[in-house]
Amino acid sequence: MLKLNSFLVQLKKIIANIVFWFVTHEKQILLLIGFIVIALLSFVFGVFKGAELVQSPIIVNKPIGEPIIIKEICANDIITASECIYVGSIKGAKYYPPSCSYAKKISKENLRCFKSDEDAIAKGYTKSTTCK
Repeated sequence: MLKLNSFLVQLKKIIANIVFWFVTHEKQILLLIGFIVIALLSFVFGVFKGAELVQSPIIVNKPIGEPIIIKEICANDIITASECIYVGSIKGAKYYPPSCSYAKKISKENLRCFKSDEDAIAKGYTKSTTCK
């Protein structure tokens, strides 16, 4: 019974200390609780308001580069830019997609056009690994 009484006395002291701490810090505790409530209300209002403002994303279509106007006479056939899948230089041994930076450096008088990979390989060119 003595142990129980000492335990109850200790418990009362602890409770008294907690109550004293709350009483002395009452303004700070209320201020903290007020900030938390305002923050939660602002968050909830923002979520509801944001749900109303959902818009479709803006998509910007940017061209890859300047279109290359290509005409080449090859066995009496004219290959236009729409049929030109790959380009190469008459002086070089590699072929590139028209959007490649290396393809754009080829002068128009040295430009050679290919309809496909097979067409370029058949004419002795190898595919560039720098541009895909």
